[in-house]
Amino acid sequence: MTTSFKNKIALNFTLSTALMIAVVFVLVYTIVNLTVFGRLEKDLNFEAREHLQELGIKNGIPFFEDKIEWLEKEHLFLEINPVFVQLSGLDGKVIDKSPNLKTDELRADLSKPDMQFFRTKLLGRSIGQMQIVVKGKSGKVGYLVVAIPIDESEKVMSNLQTVLLISLPAVLLLLFLITRFIAGRSIEPVLSVIDTADKITNENLSARIAIPARKDELEKLVITINALMDRIENAVEREKQFTSDASHELRTPLAVIKGTLEVLIRKPRTAEEYIDKVAYCINEINRINYLVDQLLLLARFESQKKAMDLQKIDLSELTETILIRQQERILDKELSISLQTDERYVVYSDPYMTDIIIENLISNAVKYSKHTGHVIIEIRPQKHALVYKIIDDGIGIAPWEIEKIKEPFYRSNPLGHPEIKGSGLGLSIVKRMCELLLITFSIQSSLDKGTTVSLTFNS
Repeated sequence: MTTSFKNKIALNFTLSTALMIAVVFVLVYTIVNLTVFGRLEKDLNFEAREHLQELGIKNGIPFFEDKIEWLEKEHLFLEINPVFVQLSGLDGKVIDKSPNLKTDELRADLSKPDMQFFRTKLLGRSIGQMQIVVKGKSGKVGYLVVAIPIDESEKVMSNLQTVLLISLPAVLLLLFLITRFIAGRSIEPVLSVIDTADKITNENLSARIAIPARKDELEKLVITINALMDRIENAVEREKQFTSDASHELRTPLAVIKGTLEVLIRKPRTAEEYIDKVAYCINEINRINYLVDQLLLLARFESQKKAMDLQKIDLSELTETILIRQQERILDKELSISLQTDERYVVYSDPYMTDIIIENLISNAVKYSKHTGHVIIEIRPQKHALVYKIIDDGIGIAPWEIEKIKEPFYRSNPLGHPEIKGSGLGLSIVKRMCELLLITFSIQSSLDKGTTVSLTFNS
């Protein structure tokens, strides 16, 4: 069964409003309930303390010193909001009680602490009760039990509850009908653009609806639909970009895992060696998970900043970890790596995105360095910032290509160096992540002389 759009709008609006109204009703009921019974509790507390002051103790037995109190109207009759008072011994037997209790008696609940208000029954009526331990010089001698009828208050609260429960569906039904009528009138202009919108397909995402000449709600609707199509088209492109970025970024850790496992199965090893290598592979798998998360954020730019997890990062320690992961490639090219820093510097950034940035740059320096070349990594403070430099003496980049290599898929002179493989995505990922983390990213390079890449972390 198909539900019309106006019914969906009315239903969704009504359901959300129902939740708010229900919350308001609950608050109203709770506040009134607390107010009514809070007042009764205060009155009962006052009566208990007043009657406690009237008690005397003789031969270890409590008694009321002023029996004239029982002649007050509120202690003689049940009709005018009476106060019930009873004096009981430690064994629970009644010592004395107010005349309005007649043949019945109050029952002390020894599980309740002193002066705690609780509800019970007396003569078929609901009462609020409170009790106090009566103490003499030798300790406890009895209990003073005080109660007050609350059946009228409960009736008021019951009536209020009934009114709220009956009015809620009535209000929601009326709200649904009014909202449905307004929604039906509001979406009529949509029908005039449906035929044009049908022309937009998956194969033709660039098609757009012509904007009407009249400046009304229909024009705003068309502009909104066109903007939506722009976002959809961009989202599709981002998904394609994500697929390429993911394959590029996951290749390195997967290669490390594959190489580790291949070495592991070449010959029998000790249990400690197996545990060490498996733990290393698990760490790389965890790194892959983090890479997927970060690349997914890049593919959905609108939510990236919310997902960043800013922490303190020791750049020297991070660099050493990355160099260990790159060790095989470094040894293959017989490169010398120099980490130059005065001390261990810490920045406040997202650890996983920073790891991706620096590993991409170090990987590029290793990849484009000449055999037996030298790579210098410098970490130096500069005014209110920290500068991280990677300097190599590799093949270099032509000045006019420096900005282009930051674009996705662009590679500098790939035919001139066919032995160097790559997809041209690394620096584009670095650029996008630096923009998110507010890191200044720059490149200086000369052909056949080398490249210097700088990251400036603001304090």
